[in-house]
Amino acid sequence: FRYADFVALLGGTELHLGWIVGVGMVGSVLMRLFVGSAIDHHGPRLMWLSSLLLLAGTLFAHLGINSCNGLPIYLSRVVFCTAAAGVFGASTTFIASGASTKRMAELISMLGTSGFLGMMLGTQLGDLICGAQTVEREQIDRVFVIAGVLVTAAVPLAWWATCLLYTSD
Repeated sequence: FRYADFVALLGGTELHLGWIVGVGMVGSVLMRLFVGSAIDHHGPRLMWLSSLLLLAGTLFAHLGINSCNGLPIYLSRVVFCTAAAGVFGASTTFIASGASTKRMAELISMLGTSGFLGMMLGTQLGDLICGAQTVEREQIDRVFVIAGVLVTAAVPLAWWATCLLYTSD
């Protein structure tokens, strides 16, 4: 929803938004072939943490995008979607491959619950930041910054959680 506001503030229409989101999704689907191989090759823990950092980086990179007609917005969207897929794929793979059988369902449930809570609270936070009036660029930039900071804060939490998983039953 707020990404549509971002594209509109850059002078884009719904057609631009559709192309940007569509290219981002198709690009991330193609990149998932490499993400899956990287998870297998480098391990899910490293890829989970790396994908979180890449996700935060793309959120911050959106602050420098000033046009909906250039390559930067399309590349940023592809990398954003790829990083989000990497976080999901690597975290699920990590839990499925490293958790004890009696803890696996609990961990996967917590991961799923945190995703749903993030979607619900993120939407509310975006509405709180942007309000109901006409949205300005500084509000959208604030959404990107806060989202980037929250994702960055997830890095040490994911690191800690992955250390705990190896040491507890």
